[in-house]
Amino acid sequence: AVIAREMARATAWRLGGRAGFSPMPAPGGVGNGVHVHMSLQDAAGVPVTHAPGEPYGLSPPARAFCAGVLAHLPALCAITAPCPVSYLRLTPNRWAPTEMNVVVQDRGAALRVCPVFAAESAEAAARQFNFEFRVCDAASSPYLALGALLFAGEEGLRRRLDLPPPGSAVPPLPRSLAAALDALAASDAAAAWFGSVFLDAYLRHKRAEIAHVGEVDPAALCARYAELY
Repeated sequence: AVIAREMARATAWRLGGRAGFSPMPAPGGVGNGVHVHMSLQDAAGVPVTHAPGEPYGLSPPARAFCAGVLAHLPALCAITAPCPVSYLRLTPNRWAPTEMNVVVQDRGAALRVCPVFAAESAEAAARQFNFEFRVCDAASSPYLALGALLFAGEEGLRRRLDLPPPGSAVPPLPRSLAAALDALAASDAAAAWFGSVFLDAYLRHKRAEIAHVGEVDPAALCARYAELY
């Protein structure tokens, strides 16, 4: 992820431009997301995500992993959408998630079950089949974002969680970084994932960031983050 960003920046610079990765370069735009595609394999390397005919087309282990992510999604948002400007993107009509849901082939889902194209066999379809976490942007650290997702998914596997049936009512995502940080601070699981020292430092840093830009209007906020990212 880091190398891809630097290559894009270097290419844009050579062409006389600038590549930006801010979650929301301008208030009226659709924003920039970072989508994390995931699939599961067993110990022998055999794909175990796809289960035709089961809910969402996901196998029980894949549903358990996704259920773990959804169970911790309010806290995860503080890691994967970690700036005030991130929440200008996570609003309706921006091709961005607004709810804590799993949906098949929906670009507005928090977890999107992705389509399979031109697979020549069931085995090839199983290798392609994946789900996509969409509540993430390039203001996040790829190391922290991936680590948090793996911790949450592992808990779902360990506890054998399952997803709600398709069409069930779903809660909204946090509407602000402050709300996401409150969820992170209240999460005993996140404290175990990150350790108390790091978690306290992260919460202090991000709350200071909120205070620093608290009086900035959306246009100026977007411009400021566009300079940084």
